[in-house]
Amino acid sequence: MVLIKEDARIMADLLKSGHKMLSLSCPICNNPIFQNKSGTNFCAICNREVLLVDKDSNKNDVDIKPTVNNPLEITNLDSEINSVLIEKINWIAHRLENETQLHVINEYLELILNLLNILEKLKSFKLS
Repeated sequence: MVLIKEDARIMADLLKSGHKMLSLSCPICNNPIFQNKSGTNFCAICNREVLLVDKDSNKNDVDIKPTVNNPLEITNLDSEINSVLIEKINWIAHRLENETQLHVINEYLELILNLLNILEKLKSFKLS
């Protein structure tokens, strides 16, 4: 019970100091996410930055559809995908360094494993 009062006090202080409370909740503790004046989203209770991803943001992206007629295009696409996947693995590894919650560590490790599996499949991907 004491924690609830303390959490409410922390959130009230943030609102008083001009932070915005968003209509989204923290994926870890389910408390509201706040946004500071510089636009950084964070959970006041977990004391962590929260990155928001728009699920629809990729819908307007240009679809890259490799064709069998142009093997150079496929090679460039493969190289680009590899770069992006490696960048994501590095980003997750950086986040993992400071993580202390076991369930979050497990989620990060599962993401890295999935990305590595995709990289491996890309290496063996051959067009006939």
